Amino acid sequence: MSVIIREVDIEDWEMLEPFYRRIYRKNHPLQSREFWNWQFGDVNHGRAFACINEDNKVVGHVGANFKAEIAWMINGYLDPEYRGQGIMRKLYSLARNYYPLAATAANVFGLSMYRNMRWIRYYDLTRYVKINPNLQRKEFEDVCKKIEVKVDHLIVKKNHYQIQPNQNVIELSGKSTAISQESVGGLRVIDLESLDELEEHAWNLGYLWMDYITSWNDLKSKLLEKNNWKLDYKSIVPWRLNPVEKDYFCDITFLSEYPIDREFIVHRSYSDHGRVGSI
Repeated sequence: MSVIIREVDIEDWEMLEPFYRRIYRKNHPLQSREFWNWQFGDVNHGRAFACINEDNKVVGHVGANFKAEIAWMINGYLDPEYRGQGIMRKLYSLARNYYPLAATAANVFGLSMYRNMRWIRYYDLTRYVKINPNLQRKEFEDVCKKIEVKVDHLIVKKNHYQIQPNQNVIELSGKSTAISQESVGGLRVIDLESLDELEEHAWNLGYLWMDYITSWNDLKSKLLEKNNWKLDYKSIVPWRLNPVEKDYFCDITFLSEYPIDREFIVHRSYSDHGRVGSI
């Protein structure tokens, strides 16, 4: 089968949109032109690569999010009839022209591919959750529910991650930042600075829970544990919240093509595991 494998841009949107609507659930962020342009439209932050068949239809896709001088591979998919022809390897090679490759949140197919490509697999990322201690009842229905909070004065748009469409990033006391997800009552922490100040401010605003995801080797985890943050599978707040999937917990694998320094810590913004919405 004759195909073209190339980098794509916003001018290819009319060809890309049907592909995203076909392979992803309804209302997936990549079905929005605005979100796509934020994710892949700026060469400083990411690019997308596609396999296009003889009918000028997209049949395969790989995205790359550029952070910490690494191309974090995301949104990889190839139609079954095109698999086994080395197409994914060629798509990955286009991303490699920018930075060394790494990935998180690989599915079973992805893990098999990375194993065949002889990638390095590290410890899974770790997610911690804390529920507002002032709540009288801490059942799922009491914790993961819509709330109203006044945060307009706290919204920040200082960097690329913070201008993500349809998300409000706020800065709290102590300079911690988080995405406000009022529809399910919580705060998803991005940058964790002063934990005590963060907790006090978040609970006073009326949030019902917070979560924080990081590398297993992040020593901030010790402070979280000391402050009674729980590993996500010990909490009632699921990882997937749009749509809410009760009892779905964090299982995010971290891999890289070449060795990464042992002090390296995966930040929430480094891959699409940090996108609050579909994951």
